[in-house]
Amino acid sequence: MKDKRSSLLYVTACLVALLIVSIFVAGCTNNGNSAAAPATTTSASIAALAAPAATTTPPAVTATTVSSATETLTLTGSTTVLPIAQAVADAYMQAHPEANIQVSGGGSGVGIQAIINQKVDIGMSSADVSAAQKAQDSTMNIITIAHDGIAIIVNPSNTIQDISLAQVKQIYSGNITSWNQISGAGVTGTNHQIVVVGRDSSSGTRTYFDQFVMTGTNDTMSMHEDNSNGAVAQEVAQTPGAIGYISIGYLTSDVKAVPILTANGHVIAPSVATVKDKTYPIHRDLYMITNGQPTGLAKDYIDFLLSPDGQQIVVAQGYVALNS
Repeated sequence: MKDKRSSLLYVTACLVALLIVSIFVAGCTNNGNSAAAPATTTSASIAALAAPAATTTPPAVTATTVSSATETLTLTGSTTVLPIAQAVADAYMQAHPEANIQVSGGGSGVGIQAIINQKVDIGMSSADVSAAQKAQDSTMNIITIAHDGIAIIVNPSNTIQDISLAQVKQIYSGNITSWNQISGAGVTGTNHQIVVVGRDSSSGTRTYFDQFVMTGTNDTMSMHEDNSNGAVAQEVAQTPGAIGYISIGYLTSDVKAVPILTANGHVIAPSVATVKDKTYPIHRDLYMITNGQPTGLAKDYIDFLLSPDGQQIVVAQGYVALNS
């Protein structure tokens, strides 16, 4: 009996010993895994944090790249030349995304003065540059880029069929004040009073009109002075008794272009065809002006404008190409 108990105690002791060894081994195994886990987690976290930095371009590098690749060209001046200049700029920039061409109006006087003061790359003018203006800038380079005509316009409700330049001069000098004074003219439902609309003093269109039509006679003090071809066209379209003058490039069905009765009895309507053959009496050249010979982007832009493709844009804008 005593021997059986001793055997039982011996077996029990062995089992307890085995259990302790198993627990110890398991503990060591778990401790090993626990020690490795943080290292694995830390590596994954570092990789995750590093990934965005590796794929994101720093803003400073992007800005520098764009700045160095982009070249800017500035043009200002004549609102007559402006539609041509903007359309050519749009076509050029579409083919050359790195170019930034900025076009603004203000009048021929503004464009010429900006060149004299070297404020822009290209000035635009619809009037000849005067000797006094040329004297202020000995490097001024004047480039003819298209031809144009100045149309005499009235409100579509006016019954006028044609007008002579002498009559136009009398209206703008204030000597003819009623449409009843011109044969065939009149505006039903009004007192036929003429509303005279012209351009402001910086306008090349006004300069040419005053030189060619007014020939030294002052404009009437009652004349409304608008700052663009578009503004003149809009006022005439909205005012039944109005008369104005604009570039043929701005003609629309909103106004009525009045044919000119010439001294030899011919009646000539303003159009691309009559400006091209110079039968329409009020025709002129359009210009772009640079300080010296153009270089870089300015040269490329003007070369494109003078190319066959550029001159097609001139025609599309309602003006007369140089090679016509």
